[in-house]
Amino acid sequence: MPNNLPVPLTSFVGRQGEMEEVARLLGSARLVTLLGSGGCGKTRLAIQVARNLLESLPDGAWVVELAALSDPSLVPQSVANALGLREESGRPLVEMVAEHLSSRKLLLVLDNCEHLAAACASLAQGLLASAPGIRILATSRQGLGVPGENLWRIPSLSVPDPGGQTLNRQTVSRYEAVRLFLDRAIAVQPGFALTDQNAWTVAQICGRLDGIPLAIELAAARVKVLPVPQILGRLEDRFRLLTTGSAATLERQQTLRAAVDWSYDLLTEREQQLFQRISVFAGGLSLDGAEAVCSGTGIAEEEILDLLAHLVDKSLLTPEEGCEGTARYRLLETLRAYGKERLERAGNWDEYVNRHGEFYRVVADRAEHELLGPEQASWLNRLEEEHDNFRQAIESAHERGDVARELSICASLWRFWWTRGFWQEGNRRLTKALDAAGGASVTPESRGASRARSGDPIRAKALHGSAVLARSLGDYAAAHDRIEACISIARDAGDREGLALSLRELGNLAYVKGDHAAAKAAYEETLVQCRAIDDRHGIAAVLHNLGSVALGQEDYSAARHFYEESLTLERELGDRTGEAITLNGLGTSARAQGDDAAALAYHEEGLALQRELGERSGIAYSLGELGLLAANAHEFQRGRAYLAESLGILREMGDQHGIADALELAAALEFRQEQPERALMLYGASRALRERLGVEAMPSERRRVQEDLASLWDALGADGAAALFSKGRAMTLEKAFAFATESVL
Repeated sequence: MPNNLPVPLTSFVGRQGEMEEVARLLGSARLVTLLGSGGCGKTRLAIQVARNLLESLPDGAWVVELAALSDPSLVPQSVANALGLREESGRPLVEMVAEHLSSRKLLLVLDNCEHLAAACASLAQGLLASAPGIRILATSRQGLGVPGENLWRIPSLSVPDPGGQTLNRQTVSRYEAVRLFLDRAIAVQPGFALTDQNAWTVAQICGRLDGIPLAIELAAARVKVLPVPQILGRLEDRFRLLTTGSAATLERQQTLRAAVDWSYDLLTEREQQLFQRISVFAGGLSLDGAEAVCSGTGIAEEEILDLLAHLVDKSLLTPEEGCEGTARYRLLETLRAYGKERLERAGNWDEYVNRHGEFYRVVADRAEHELLGPEQASWLNRLEEEHDNFRQAIESAHERGDVARELSICASLWRFWWTRGFWQEGNRRLTKALDAAGGASVTPESRGASRARSGDPIRAKALHGSAVLARSLGDYAAAHDRIEACISIARDAGDREGLALSLRELGNLAYVKGDHAAAKAAYEETLVQCRAIDDRHGIAAVLHNLGSVALGQEDYSAARHFYEESLTLERELGDRTGEAITLNGLGTSARAQGDDAAALAYHEEGLALQRELGERSGIAYSLGELGLLAANAHEFQRGRAYLAESLGILREMGDQHGIADALELAAALEFRQEQPERALMLYGASRALRERLGVEAMPSERRRVQEDLASLWDALGADGAAALFSKGRAMTLEKAFAFATESVL
C-alpha cells in the first residue's frame, strides 16, 4: 500500500497490547491522539500502528513530521508535502488538501503536535469534516481539543517492581522494559548479555526509570563505559535529587528529566557545551555548521568532530549521511529542547542563535552565486537539506528585528525556492521580509528615502526574486509592481547589472501575458545593458528569451539562432540550468517546424539535465513536450505517463500557466487516441483556466488547438461538443487533474 512510513533503524520492542488497543480505537474514532511526555515512545508506537494497519488502508498511511517546524502557517504545507501535493496559486492549502483527501481512505499521522496545537486542531477538524474516509492518529503532549477526539495516554513499558522480590533471569526477560534495555545494550556492546548475575540489576534500572523508553535507551547506552551496578548506583543518587520538584509535575516528566539530566551530567564540560550549542539547529546539522556555529569559548574548531562523535556514542545525537555524502547529525527534539533550556540558563542562547543566523546568511549568499555555476546540482541539494535551518534563521531574524539578515537570506534563496518548487513559501517569506524592510514598492514620495537605505541592493534583489515567484504563481499585478520597483531602484542607483536583471524580468512578464512586442523590446534593452558590463550569464539568459519571443512569433530561423548562441555560452559558463532550459526551447522550435525526431532528442537531453538538477518547472515542461511527441507517434501509453508526471509536478508547484498548457497537451493526446469526449472536456478545463489567468498559448499552439476543436465539433455535432466543452470548463482543477491522468482502456 502507498505510504511514507520511515524504515525503522532499531527494532520495535513490546507494546503488543498498546498497538491492538490503538488500532481498536481507530476502528471507531476518526481522531485518536496519543498523549505522553517527551521520550515515552509516542512516535514509534504511532508509526508501528500505521504499519500494522497498512493492508486495511486502500490509500495508505502518511506521516507528517512537525517537530522541526516553528511556524504554524507551515502545518498545512507539511501535510501537503507528505501527501505529495504542492500549493496552487490563489487557493488555500487546507482547501486543496481537503479536496485531495475527500474520496480517499487513509490514515494520517500528525507527529509532534504540541508546539503547533492550535494549527493542528484547526487542520484536523477541517479535514475530518470534508474527508469522511480518513482517520487521524496524532501524537502530542496535550489534547488537540477537537470534537470527537479520542485521547489515549501511552503507559510505560512493563517493568518489575524494583523494590519487590528478586526475580530470576527467565522471569525478568518477560518484561518489555528489560527486553528494550537488552536490545539497545547489545547494539552498543555486542558482547552484552542478560545473565543470572546481572538480570535483577537490569530489572531494577528499568523499574527506577518507570519503563520510559528514552530513559531506558540512554541508560542502556552506558553499558559501553559502565557496568550495570554502577549505572544503578548513579541512577539512585540522581532520582533522589530530582524527585523533589513541584508535586503538580507529572511523575513521568520528572523521570524523563532525571534521565536526561543524568545523561547530561555524564558528559565532559566541553561535551555539555557542544550539546547546548547544537540545540540552535533545526532539522539536523552538518559538521561544517557545527564547526562554524559552535566553536570558540572553550571549544576549538578542531575538537568539534571528536565531541560530536562522543555525543553519538552516548546516544545524544544521531548520525546521518548527508545528501552529498557528507557527515550530518540529528538531535532528538526532546533533547534539543533540553539543550535549549540549558543554553538559555547559561545566558548564551541569543549569542548562538545569532551565530546560527549569520552562518546560514553566509551559506545563502555563497549559494546564490553557486546556483549559476557548474556545481548547481550539489548546491540545490544542500540548500534543500538545510531548508529547516534556513527557515529558522529567517524566523529568528524576523523575531529579533534583524531586518537586514532576514532580507539578505530571503533575497539569496529566491532562485532555490523557484527551482525546487517552493513558490508560495518563497513568495510569502520574501513579501514578509520586504514589508519589514519598508514595503515592496517604490513611489515618488519614498524614492529619496529609498536611496538612503544602505540595504537597497539587497532589497532590489529581494524584490526581483519576489517578482519572479509572483509571476510564476500567476499573480501578474504583484509581479509588475515589484519589478517596476526594482527598475526604479536600479535607475536611481545607476546599477546597470540590476537594471538589466529587472528589464529581463519585465520582458518575462510581458511574454507570459502574450505581449511579444513588449517582451522583445525589454529583452533587447536588457541585452544592451548586459553587453555593456560584460555580464555573460545575463547575455546567455536574454538570448534564450529572445529565442522564445521569435518562437512565439513563428520566426523559427531566428529562434534557432538565438537558442544556439545562448546554448554555446551557457555551456562555456557551466550554467547547466540555463543549458537545460535552452534545450527545451530548441526542442519546441523543432517540433513546431515538424521535426519531431530532433525535438525528441533535445527534450530528452534537457530532461536528463533537469532531473539531475531537480529543476521542477523544466522537468514538467520537458515531460509535457515529450507527451505530445509520443502522442504524435501514436505511442499513447508512453505519452500518458509523461503527461501525468508533468501535471503532477505543475500541481505541486502551483504553476497555473503551466497547468493550462499541460491540460491542452493532454487533450491533444486524447484527440489523437480517438477519445473525442475526453479531449473536449480537457480543452474546456484548460480554456477556463486560461481565461481566469488572462493568458494565451503561442500562436502555433493556439492554431493547433483550434484545428482539433474544429474536428471535434464536426465529429460530435455542435450541441454535443459544446455540452462536453462546457462540462470541462466547470471542472475543478483537482477533478481536471484526476480526469487527465486516469487510464483509458
